[in-house]
Amino acid sequence: MATAKQPFSIPGVILFSQGDLSYEVDLSLGVIEDLAQSKLGERTFLAWERTGAKRLRSVIVRSLPPTSSRDQEELNRMRARLREEARLATYLQHPRIARTCGPYEVQGILYVVSDTVEGTSINTLINYAHMRNAPFSPAFCMYVGAEVASTLHYAHTCKDESGAPLGIVHRDVNPARLYMAPEGEIILTGFARARSLLPGRVATTLPRPQGEVAYCSPEALLGEETDPRSDLFALGLVLLELASLRHLYSTGRARFEDLEKALTPEVREQVLAATMTAMEADLPEHAEDCILRAATFDPRDVEEITQPIPLPLRSILRRLLTRKPEERYPSAAALEADLRAGLARPGAPYGAREALEEGSNSRDGASMNRRVIGPTSENELPPDMVTMEDINTEPGGAT
Repeated sequence: MATAKQPFSIPGVILFSQGDLSYEVDLSLGVIEDLAQSKLGERTFLAWERTGAKRLRSVIVRSLPPTSSRDQEELNRMRARLREEARLATYLQHPRIARTCGPYEVQGILYVVSDTVEGTSINTLINYAHMRNAPFSPAFCMYVGAEVASTLHYAHTCKDESGAPLGIVHRDVNPARLYMAPEGEIILTGFARARSLLPGRVATTLPRPQGEVAYCSPEALLGEETDPRSDLFALGLVLLELASLRHLYSTGRARFEDLEKALTPEVREQVLAATMTAMEADLPEHAEDCILRAATFDPRDVEEITQPIPLPLRSILRRLLTRKPEERYPSAAALEADLRAGLARPGAPYGAREALEEGSNSRDGASMNRRVIGPTSENELPPDMVTMEDINTEPGGAT
């Protein structure tokens, strides 16, 4: 009599279990390979959430050890921030915000589990557009902007159980944190660096930019106070790049000496302090250029870089990309209203289906140009794969 065979299963290593669920690192390549590891032992894994019988879904697991031989005080701060990130995530229950669950502590090791996001990052779409030398349509940009503005408004106005505002500022709105999901919806990720008013929040040691410096607001780069309007400036930089393939902070047409001459003594001192902070915080080399450009761009620069962009997107970008926060949109809801109005102007309707089609056309056009312009390493992967740009290994935390 024949016996039933067990279904084939690739063995894995269980990181930890929580209730009926376990989290397993895939050993299909014969080794455990984590996606990132910090000097204090923070590790980020692409793993499977599973029951005893089957794998359920792919997730990202981050872990922190209980002790460090290098800097126990800093590790304690990182663990506190990871706890804070997971606690903040319990309030962010929105269909277009990637979920984070935890924290789970097993044998002293602290874990949080985050969704992987199916779809294509906006960063990948920008890469496709550069390969084709063809920016996205104003309608596509307004659609993406309206979707993200709606989600940011939810986060900015989120309240705790008692109805008190949580004061959330994302602080890391950039193309690698935004995804076009399979149905065309735009997903926002990366709240690990968010600021909030949660009781017991962990202060950072340096007034440094918390996100990707190329998409930080001037006030974030220059060590000033940030608020929800800082997220709107960052979104403006993303939309500008989608619409023009250009960046406001680019110094390609400006000489370093000319930029320095534009500084007043007071601003020069501010730039110097911000640059020293960037060096102390070990920020990327391009941080210095971004800080200098953020301190020196003026309305004429914004007018010039946005001039080729049709109305109404042009006027929306000019209001977003102002140096003074009080001259920007007062809220993400006000920005969304203008973007939706722009999409509703006479002409063909534009929504998720049209955006998904335009994104697919851009990808296909980029594939045809591979012999002329080589793809980035991310573009060589399927669009639903998690790549290093999408793995945030910084501990969460508010200042």
